[in-house]
Amino acid sequence: MKSKSIGASIICLIMLISWSFATVIEDQTEYPVRYEIETNTNPVVLRQAINDDFERATIAPWTTSGYAWDIRDTTNNYGPDTHAVSGYRYAGCPGADIAQYIGNQIGYLVTPTIDITGWDSLFLSFNFWADWEGAQTNFDGGIVQISPDNGASWIQIDSLAVSHINPTYDAQLAGTGGLGTAWAYCYDRYYWVNVGSMDLMALGYANPGDQIQIRFTFCSDPAAAGMGWFVDDVRIDQTSPPDLQPPVIVHTPLPDTTDTLSNYTITATVTDAGSGLDTDSVYLHYQIESDPEVHVMMINVGADDYAADIPAQSYHTDIYYYVTAADNAGNEAFTPVYNFEVTNARTIIYDDGQPWWAPGVVTPGHGCFTQFRFPDVGIDSGLVHQVKFLFTGPGPYDVRIYQGTTGQPGSLIDSIAGLTSTGYEWNMVELTNFDIRTNDEIVVGYIIGAGDSLGLSRDSSLNYQSQMWEYVGNWQGGTSGDFMLRLKVIPITFTGIYDSEGNQIAPYNFGLGQIAPNPMRRNTAIEFYLKSGQRTSLNIYDVSGQLVKTLVDHFTESGIHQVYWNGLDNHGVSVPSGVYFIKLVAGDHTSASKLLVLK
Repeated sequence: MKSKSIGASIICLIMLISWSFATVIEDQTEYPVRYEIETNTNPVVLRQAINDDFERATIAPWTTSGYAWDIRDTTNNYGPDTHAVSGYRYAGCPGADIAQYIGNQIGYLVTPTIDITGWDSLFLSFNFWADWEGAQTNFDGGIVQISPDNGASWIQIDSLAVSHINPTYDAQLAGTGGLGTAWAYCYDRYYWVNVGSMDLMALGYANPGDQIQIRFTFCSDPAAAGMGWFVDDVRIDQTSPPDLQPPVIVHTPLPDTTDTLSNYTITATVTDAGSGLDTDSVYLHYQIESDPEVHVMMINVGADDYAADIPAQSYHTDIYYYVTAADNAGNEAFTPVYNFEVTNARTIIYDDGQPWWAPGVVTPGHGCFTQFRFPDVGIDSGLVHQVKFLFTGPGPYDVRIYQGTTGQPGSLIDSIAGLTSTGYEWNMVELTNFDIRTNDEIVVGYIIGAGDSLGLSRDSSLNYQSQMWEYVGNWQGGTSGDFMLRLKVIPITFTGIYDSEGNQIAPYNFGLGQIAPNPMRRNTAIEFYLKSGQRTSLNIYDVSGQLVKTLVDHFTESGIHQVYWNGLDNHGVSVPSGVYFIKLVAGDHTSASKLLVLK
């Protein structure tokens, strides 16, 4: 018994001595790998593969420099609003919640040195979540690099974006930050993206016997507005990883449409190079206005192409949709949420689609405005429909609409108070209820709410500076880029009212308004407006000029009016399909519009 006790003590002592020279980290993922960090060497050297899910309180044994990375989780205001890929912690840059990055920033997250003596191949896989500056921008981004010589030099993995890693980088950066024009991950990803590499040793990035390091490099330009780059479940090994790659979904978003008769077909190309696509998992998810979300299985229509329909809708209906798919290993893929509108509205755009930087207008009570010209989208007059702002973050704001003039904005037409931006994304505000109908230019913008510093993104061009206005207690012209501010207008047939000298009295006070749906099948709503009360007639005529239906024939008060036509003539008989004309007469003024009836 005594000899056994002495032996046990010796074993314990050996274990204690051994522990003083090595720290053991055991990963708790589905594929656990135990590796030792030799702490009696300089630098720290790993003798085994890495499979790290960051489920700990500190970033060590990784090192950081520059714009620091750190351990993050869902208690932070910045970063993924879902749990990590495994557990709930992940590595993230920036390492602390901030309002906005200031100046060019580069941050490195570097592995300990890995001795790959005896390895005959090298594979890397990881997951990332990203919020840069927009879904399709290329100012901020991240790349992955390898050092084959223990940190003395660094090589970007897949620098030409030829799929040495998959999915590879999104686009080349715009050259405004520290990474220049490198290919990089730079598009927003509000879900975890699984990335895997080919054999990096076979591709020449490293050789057997090297002491390597891998680093994740985050870079922002001076006006970064996203939340940053977040990484989880990093695996570096000589064996290829299990299937971590989700399917790849390629889809071209639907634009706005005037079609109220045909279903809207959503098509997507879905592939999976790993375990193979679960063909029953490809779904279209859509929502009509505020109705409940609908889920429809997409049908294979040949090769890797899938399709599903959204039912036809009437004019001025917003539709939101996205596509999901999964592979046979259970990896899921999601597209962003897309939006299109069934409408004849035209969107007036003066920005170049590429957010550049936030303006200096950040004081409560101040704001940014754009003067819109209807002829720029090929119409003479319109009903002001929607405005969209690309803000730099969340916060309160008011919308204001002014008359356009040859100088600074004119009289206030209307406003909406108490709105809130949801963050760095397009914020859409409906304006149709104001019933602003005009053939003049119109100025639309926002005022920053109390206690906030909400900024509006600009592009880097100076193409429309004469139409950009800043309100800072007084009107000043914009000086540094075109505002990311867009307006939708619905074309209307416009007839103004003039005085005896031929001067227009008001820009939006008489005429036919919205006719919806048009084309009509069973019924349609016809809107008209009057400046003053007077005898009014509203009639439907066929193409030969014959009266078909009288809808209004009496004295009508001033204001906005709406009547319905059910497709029946004055004798109660359903009219045949064809083209009809709506004619509004009030006093000496006439307005007409065309209506297509389909039965």
